[in-house]
Amino acid sequence: MWYSLSDAQYAKQTPITAIDIDSRVIAYGDGFFTTMAVVAGQINWLSFHLDRIDESVHALQLNLTNADLDAANLDAFNLESFNLESPNHTIRAYFNSQLANFAKTLNHGMLKLIVCRKNQPIKGYGFCNSEFDAFIKLMPTDKPLAQQANQVIVQPAASAICLTQQIACLPKPLVGLKLLNAQDKVMASHELWQHQTQDAQMIDGLVQDVMGHWVEGTFCNVFYQLNHENVWYTPPINRSGVKGVMRQVLLAKFAQSDRAHEERYLASEELANITSLFFCNAVRGILPIEALMLPNRQSTALDLTPIYTQKLT
Repeated sequence: MWYSLSDAQYAKQTPITAIDIDSRVIAYGDGFFTTMAVVAGQINWLSFHLDRIDESVHALQLNLTNADLDAANLDAFNLESFNLESPNHTIRAYFNSQLANFAKTLNHGMLKLIVCRKNQPIKGYGFCNSEFDAFIKLMPTDKPLAQQANQVIVQPAASAICLTQQIACLPKPLVGLKLLNAQDKVMASHELWQHQTQDAQMIDGLVQDVMGHWVEGTFCNVFYQLNHENVWYTPPINRSGVKGVMRQVLLAKFAQSDRAHEERYLASEELANITSLFFCNAVRGILPIEALMLPNRQSTALDLTPIYTQKLT
């Protein structure tokens, strides 16, 4: 069920049953989203999700109104406990308090947050104020997604494919954001689905940007090794792709443990040299790939040992 964080419905937790057809969500995809795993009433990797919200709100030039602040009753929260390291403390405190309430209600499952610009008094794409609407969807699960909060799950091994659909390059500061306007991902995901109808073990597809670099999956980031080197590479997110929460978590863990890692582009001529690869996202954790179908439709077997023995999590 969907709920609104932006009006009196939130206080009553009354589900939303309709949306304005003139909403900028529908017209332009003018906003962003993030999906969070909830374990025992706690949001996994909350500080990383708040980083994403922080960056997205700033990039899209959105801001809170006094009514938003009054409804959130921020004075009731101990802000020091929220690890508010961003200069935009108010935004982090607002979303932290709102999300925490819904996480406790959900207990186990997923929360999806959509933030979009409010309808504007001017015509067309432009905007003249920074007000936004925020909506959250509660998706309970029959069993916990993990044994404990902030645990990186390693899923069973699966296969993947190099897709032909490409994703767009974006200018800063939009690159890396999880934007609602993602038609390129829609088309890539449809291509993946067509392959999945023939191979149930295919979990995701590797996609190129329009510059020809392999960047990520359709719903995940990617880490890989070349020629059995003990270095985990991940494509940089500075022209295309999404700066995923689990990607950020793993980069931070690798840095803390001095594990060899590097951000580097992946070219087509290097695909055959990949020896280990996994996808990752904040809900599913790590998705090891045991076989990758290359653009020439030749399948190459990959080594799972570095994923399972190096204790990546």
